[in-house]
Amino acid sequence: MEFKCLVAKESADVIILDDNFTTIVNVAKWGRTIYINIQKFVQFQLTVNVVALMINFLSACISGELVNIALMINFLSACILGSGLLTVVQLLWVNLIMDTLGALALATEPPNEGLMDRPPVRRDVSFITKAMWRNIIGHSVYQLAVLLVLNYNGKQLLRLTGSDATAILKTFIFNAFVFCQVLFEV
Repeated sequence: MEFKCLVAKESADVIILDDNFTTIVNVAKWGRTIYINIQKFVQFQLTVNVVALMINFLSACISGELVNIALMINFLSACILGSGLLTVVQLLWVNLIMDTLGALALATEPPNEGLMDRPPVRRDVSFITKAMWRNIIGHSVYQLAVLLVLNYNGKQLLRLTGSDATAILKTFIFNAFVFCQVLFEV
């Protein structure tokens, strides 16, 4: 009998060391919490990356830096040379900060009591749900609209004049992009 228990322990994903039913409930609750937190993190990361990609792509297209859409090399060079809306350093900074803060904020969310009222997630259900796609697309469109309005009408809206108006506007747009991500995370 001991051999069968040992084989079962070695092949199991989770081993519960006591016979208390509340331990089983806590394991299920924490498992569901981790699943939901991973979903939130993936949704957040997809939104950040979709907005970063689209804002650089659209700004390169509109500004004439991307003449032939089939040649993605022009798009990449526009990003690398800094003629896109966000520079490479800014994109790397956003990814570093958003990955770290997003992981910390979403991974440390404790379970709530309503989790056990939900039915279990079936194996054939998509990890990214329709509601998640709706949130990703909705937030991406909102952020793109805000950033494009700032990019093309920002000097008039913010009443920027002088030789450093473009640098101030680019900094403002970068900060607006970061704040959009932070507010989306909250």
